[in-house]
Amino acid sequence: MSTDTSGGVLTVIEGLTELDLQDGDSPRIRKLASGNGATVVRIAFRAGQSMADHCAAAPILVAGTVGEVTFTTAERSVALAPGTAVHVDAGVVHNLVAVVDSVVMLTILR
Repeated sequence: MSTDTSGGVLTVIEGLTELDLQDGDSPRIRKLASGNGATVVRIAFRAGQSMADHCAAAPILVAGTVGEVTFTTAERSVALAPGTAVHVDAGVVHNLVAVVDSVVMLTILR
């Protein structure tokens, strides 16, 4: 971390597009940073890997960075590809399924 001129903290987060894949049914999940107001997590999927229905205790932002992951709630499915993101309120049940080898960036908001 480095300090900016206003006295705040600047955190550089790298590795957002790294296809750090693992075998098996589950994607590889790695926390990349945690700071005031947010935690950033990289989730790397092999094609076909998924995360079953679950919910977060805080609001989240999930952005596609590599490939394509289908993000589904009870009301809607969205193809998360590079340049597409979804914001989800706390407690909303959702799941993810990788169409191809993919990476999403999860930001947990506090």
